[in-house]
Amino acid sequence: MVRGSRKSILVVGMGNEYRRDDGIGVVVARHLKSIVGRSDDVDIVEAVDASNIIDMMEMGYKKIIIVDALPFNTVGEVYRFRKGSLLNMNSHLIHPSSTHAMDIIEAVRLAETLGIANDIDVVILGVGSKDFGIGKGLSKELEERMEMVVGEVIKEMNAMGE
Repeated sequence: MVRGSRKSILVVGMGNEYRRDDGIGVVVARHLKSIVGRSDDVDIVEAVDASNIIDMMEMGYKKIIIVDALPFNTVGEVYRFRKGSLLNMNSHLIHPSSTHAMDIIEAVRLAETLGIANDIDVVILGVGSKDFGIGKGLSKELEERMEMVVGEVIKEMNAMGE
């Protein structure tokens, strides 16, 4: 990606694929790439650390959708958090012990403070997950809900400007 991207939407699959369900964002991003392919309007990337999102916000996107695992017992349930609510939220409410060096809420707050995120529609799609142990591959319960999670991301992509 180069500065001043002309693409409207960036989908960021957050997570660590070697921490089981924490890899849901990465798995979703890879699945979306296979569905969407090359697009004139959408970039899909993987990220392990939320601090990278600040740099991504400077690329000129109108909307950034971040997919990440949440340590909620409602496995596969998708929770939407919009930028306005994120700025007023205690990050420990949705990530009591994040595996990221900087959590997503902190990154969005910093980008807003720096004036980087002011005109960007930022949405986090948090996916209820339960197994954050060492190992590759999603839990069976989350794997069974993956298509539904991808569908929710596609809905959000199609909701541009709403």
